[in-house]
Amino acid sequence: MSVQILEESALARRLPGDAAFPDTRKLALSTCLNAVAAWIVRSGQRRSLRQLAQDRRLLADIGLTREQALDEAAKPFWRR
Repeated sequence: MSVQILEESALARRLPGDAAFPDTRKLALSTCLNAVAAWIVRSGQRRSLRQLAQDRRLLADIGLTREQALDEAAKPFWRR
């Protein structure tokens, strides 16, 4: 997901007479989109980690115990 594409899409929906988004609005939009993108990535990583927790040999390769992997996978996507 590209923040630039989403920003351009939001700018394209403006009415012709509207002033350009102030920098603070662009920054806020960019910050929100980056947070959502991070949540999506984090959710996928935790799903993969949950599946990886089934094989102790693979966990040993990355230096985690099964308990550590499952604890991390159990966190909500919005929590670091």
